Amino acid sequence: MLPGLNDSKEEIIGLCDWLLDNLGPDVPIHFTRFHPAYLLQNLPVTPLESLEQAYDIAKEKGLHYPYIGNVYGHKGENTYCHSCGKLLIGRRGFQVTTNNLDEGQCPYCKSQIPGVWN
Repeated sequence: MLPGLNDSKEEIIGLCDWLLDNLGPDVPIHFTRFHPAYLLQNLPVTPLESLEQAYDIAKEKGLHYPYIGNVYGHKGENTYCHSCGKLLIGRRGFQVTTNNLDEGQCPYCKSQIPGVWN
């Protein structure tokens, strides 16, 4: 997310609505923190509040798998069950720290989690 360019609440709502209407609630969406580099050094780092707002909007709209990226150790890196909300896959950066999936199901409520798990 680029501060001031594509991080408005209206844009996030529109993106989430489009995803739901065209791809469905199970398609993951990643809100990634921007860090200024190379030709875009004039923009600030994406505020954590903007990423969290986008994450919350996606959840409120009904998207099952929103993520926050480029924020090491944030809870938004993890995968949670869309049904009961329990932690399924824990991550820190690029490392998986927890995998609670049981043959593609949530071990707590038995909901099927979309994906390829073999």
